[in-house]
Amino acid sequence: MGSVASRWLVPAVVVITGAAVAAGMVGRTVYARPAEAKGTPAVESSSVAGPLPGPAEVRLSPDSFTHPDRTSVQRVLQEYFDAINSLDFASWRGVVSARRVSVTSEAGWIAAYETTRDGGMVVQRVESDVVGRRLRVLISFVSTQDVEKAPPALPEACIRWRVVYVLVWEGGELKVDEAAENRNPQMEKC
Repeated sequence: MGSVASRWLVPAVVVITGAAVAAGMVGRTVYARPAEAKGTPAVESSSVAGPLPGPAEVRLSPDSFTHPDRTSVQRVLQEYFDAINSLDFASWRGVVSARRVSVTSEAGWIAAYETTRDGGMVVQRVESDVVGRRLRVLISFVSTQDVEKAPPALPEACIRWRVVYVLVWEGGELKVDEAAENRNPQMEKC
Protein backbone atom coordinates (compact mmCIF):
# COMPACT_ATOMS: atom_id res chain seq x y z
CA MET A 1 0.00 0.00 0.00
CA GLY A 2 2.81 2.39 0.86
CA SER A 3 4.56 1.83 -2.47
CA VAL A 4 1.39 2.65 -4.47
CA ALA A 5 0.99 5.97 -2.64
CA SER A 6 4.65 6.86 -3.12
CA ARG A 7 4.43 5.94 -6.80
CA TRP A 8 1.69 8.60 -7.29
CA LEU A 9 3.32 11.18 -5.02
CA VAL A 10 6.09 12.22 -7.42
CA PRO A 11 3.82 12.75 -10.48
CA ALA A 12 1.30 14.63 -8.31
CA VAL A 13 4.03 16.96 -6.99
CA VAL A 14 5.31 17.53 -10.55
CA VAL A 15 1.80 18.39 -11.82
CA ILE A 16 1.08 20.74 -8.90
CA THR A 17 4.46 22.44 -9.25
CA GLY A 18 3.96 22.83 -13.00
CA ALA A 19 0.51 24.38 -12.46
CA ALA A 20 1.91 26.80 -9.88
CA VAL A 21 4.74 27.88 -12.22
CA ALA A 22 2.28 28.35 -15.11
CA ALA A 23 -0.05 30.42 -12.91
CA GLY A 24 2.91 32.54 -11.80
CA MET A 25 3.97 33.16 -15.39
CA VAL A 26 0.42 34.15 -16.41
CA GLY A 27 0.17 36.46 -13.38
CA ARG A 28 3.52 38.05 -14.20
CA THR A 29 2.41 38.69 -17.77
CA VAL A 30 -0.95 40.13 -16.75
CA TYR A 31 0.44 42.34 -13.98
CA ALA A 32 3.82 43.28 -15.47
CA ARG A 33 4.56 46.98 -15.26
CA PRO A 34 4.88 48.63 -18.66
CA ALA A 35 6.72 51.87 -19.34
CA GLU A 36 5.69 54.60 -16.95
CA ALA A 37 2.57 56.58 -17.65
CA LYS A 38 2.93 60.28 -18.30
CA GLY A 39 2.90 62.50 -15.24
CA THR A 40 2.32 61.57 -11.65
CA PRO A 41 -0.86 60.31 -10.02
CA ALA A 42 -3.52 62.97 -9.69
CA VAL A 43 -4.75 63.93 -6.28
CA GLU A 44 -7.89 61.95 -5.52
CA SER A 45 -10.47 64.65 -6.04
CA SER A 46 -13.39 65.14 -8.34
CA SER A 47 -13.00 68.91 -8.25
CA VAL A 48 -11.23 70.86 -10.97
CA ALA A 49 -9.21 73.90 -9.96
CA GLY A 50 -9.10 76.93 -12.23
CA PRO A 51 -11.33 77.81 -15.16
CA LEU A 52 -13.72 75.11 -16.36
CA PRO A 53 -13.65 72.65 -18.00
CA GLY A 54 -10.10 72.29 -16.61
CA PRO A 55 -6.80 71.03 -18.02
CA ALA A 56 -6.93 69.03 -21.26
CA GLU A 57 -4.48 66.39 -20.02
CA VAL A 58 -5.81 62.97 -19.00
CA ARG A 59 -4.42 62.22 -15.54
CA LEU A 60 -4.36 59.04 -13.49
CA SER A 61 -5.55 58.62 -9.89
CA PRO A 62 -3.20 56.81 -7.49
CA ASP A 63 -5.42 53.71 -7.86
CA SER A 64 -5.34 53.65 -11.66
CA PHE A 65 -1.61 54.50 -11.71
CA THR A 66 -0.85 51.00 -10.42
CA HIS A 67 -2.66 49.18 -13.25
CA PRO A 68 -0.32 47.44 -15.72
CA ASP A 69 -2.14 48.90 -18.77
CA ARG A 70 -2.16 52.47 -17.44
CA THR A 71 0.10 53.84 -20.17
CA SER A 72 -2.10 52.49 -22.97
CA VAL A 73 -5.27 53.62 -21.17
CA GLN A 74 -3.92 57.14 -20.68
CA ARG A 75 -2.75 57.37 -24.31
CA VAL A 76 -6.02 56.22 -25.91
CA LEU A 77 -8.18 58.38 -23.67
CA GLN A 78 -5.93 61.41 -24.31
CA GLU A 79 -6.35 60.91 -28.06
CA TYR A 80 -10.10 60.37 -27.59
CA PHE A 81 -10.62 63.63 -25.69
CA ASP A 82 -8.19 65.55 -27.93
CA ALA A 83 -10.28 64.47 -30.94
CA ILE A 84 -13.48 65.68 -29.29
CA ASN A 85 -11.93 68.99 -28.22
CA SER A 86 -10.55 69.67 -31.68
CA LEU A 87 -13.70 68.34 -33.41
CA ASP A 88 -11.53 65.89 -35.37
CA PHE A 89 -13.73 62.99 -36.44
CA ALA A 90 -10.91 61.21 -38.31
CA SER A 91 -8.76 61.13 -35.16
CA TRP A 92 -11.71 60.01 -33.08
CA ARG A 93 -12.36 57.12 -35.50
CA GLY A 94 -8.76 56.02 -34.97
CA VAL A 95 -9.22 55.48 -31.23
CA VAL A 96 -12.67 53.87 -31.08
CA SER A 97 -13.65 50.29 -31.88
CA ALA A 98 -14.84 49.18 -35.29
CA ARG A 99 -18.25 48.53 -33.73
CA ARG A 100 -18.46 52.12 -32.48
CA VAL A 101 -17.35 53.56 -35.83
CA SER A 102 -19.99 51.46 -37.62
CA VAL A 103 -22.84 53.08 -35.67
CA THR A 104 -21.60 56.70 -35.77
CA SER A 105 -21.95 59.05 -38.71
CA GLU A 106 -19.54 61.94 -39.07
CA ALA A 107 -22.37 64.47 -39.40
CA GLY A 108 -24.10 63.16 -36.27
CA TRP A 109 -20.84 63.12 -34.31
CA ILE A 110 -19.97 66.70 -35.31
CA ALA A 111 -23.49 67.88 -34.43
CA ALA A 112 -23.21 66.24 -31.01
CA TYR A 113 -19.75 67.63 -30.13
CA GLU A 114 -19.50 70.91 -32.05
CA THR A 115 -19.67 73.07 -28.90
CA THR A 116 -18.13 70.60 -26.43
CA ARG A 117 -14.93 71.24 -24.49
CA ASP A 118 -13.80 68.50 -22.10
CA GLY A 119 -11.24 68.94 -19.35
CA GLY A 120 -10.17 67.80 -15.91
CA MET A 121 -10.09 64.15 -17.02
CA VAL A 122 -9.00 61.79 -14.24
CA VAL A 123 -8.94 58.02 -14.70
CA GLN A 124 -10.23 56.94 -11.29
CA ARG A 125 -10.04 53.16 -11.69
CA VAL A 126 -9.11 50.51 -14.26
CA GLU A 127 -10.49 46.98 -14.00
CA SER A 128 -9.24 44.13 -16.17
CA ASP A 129 -11.49 41.53 -17.71
CA VAL A 130 -8.73 39.11 -18.74
CA VAL A 131 -11.15 36.56 -20.21
CA GLY A 132 -13.00 39.17 -22.31
CA ARG A 133 -9.73 40.96 -23.21
CA ARG A 134 -11.22 44.31 -22.23
CA LEU A 135 -10.85 46.96 -19.58
CA ARG A 136 -13.49 48.91 -17.69
CA VAL A 137 -12.27 52.43 -16.97
CA LEU A 138 -14.01 54.75 -14.53
CA ILE A 139 -13.20 58.32 -15.53
CA SER A 140 -14.36 61.67 -14.24
CA PHE A 141 -14.26 64.86 -16.29
CA VAL A 142 -15.97 68.17 -16.89
CA SER A 143 -17.62 69.21 -20.13
CA THR A 144 -18.82 72.60 -21.20
CA GLN A 145 -21.20 72.99 -24.13
CA ASP A 146 -24.09 75.04 -25.40
CA VAL A 147 -27.15 74.20 -23.31
CA GLU A 148 -28.96 73.07 -26.47
CA LYS A 149 -26.22 70.44 -27.00
CA ALA A 150 -26.27 69.18 -23.39
CA PRO A 151 -27.92 65.87 -22.53
CA PRO A 152 -31.72 66.19 -22.30
CA ALA A 153 -31.55 64.79 -18.76
CA LEU A 154 -29.30 67.67 -17.65
CA PRO A 155 -29.56 70.72 -19.94
CA GLU A 156 -26.65 72.68 -18.44
CA ALA A 157 -23.67 74.54 -19.90
CA CYS A 158 -21.24 72.79 -17.54
CA ILE A 159 -21.49 69.16 -16.42
CA ARG A 160 -19.32 66.99 -14.16
CA TRP A 161 -19.30 63.41 -15.45
CA ARG A 162 -18.40 60.01 -13.98
CA VAL A 163 -18.49 57.45 -16.78
CA VAL A 164 -17.37 53.87 -17.27
CA TYR A 165 -15.68 53.47 -20.65
CA VAL A 166 -15.05 49.96 -21.94
CA LEU A 167 -11.76 49.58 -23.79
CA VAL A 168 -11.08 46.61 -26.06
CA TRP A 169 -7.99 45.34 -27.85
CA GLU A 170 -8.18 45.61 -31.65
CA GLY A 171 -5.11 45.12 -33.79
CA GLY A 172 -2.87 45.21 -30.72
CA GLU A 173 -4.16 48.62 -29.59
CA LEU A 174 -6.73 49.68 -27.04
CA LYS A 175 -9.90 51.21 -28.50
CA VAL A 176 -12.86 52.88 -26.80
CA ASP A 177 -15.82 50.57 -27.36
CA GLU A 178 -19.60 50.92 -27.26
CA ALA A 179 -20.88 48.85 -24.33
CA ALA A 180 -23.72 48.70 -21.84
CA GLU A 181 -21.46 50.12 -19.12
CA ASN A 182 -21.09 53.39 -21.10
CA ARG A 183 -24.82 54.07 -21.11
CA ASN A 184 -25.37 54.95 -17.45
CA PRO A 185 -23.11 57.91 -16.69
CA GLN A 186 -23.45 59.92 -13.52
CA MET A 187 -23.65 63.64 -14.16
CA GLU A 188 -24.23 66.79 -12.18
CA LYS A 189 -24.21 70.51 -12.81
CA CYS A 190 -20.84 72.22 -12.24
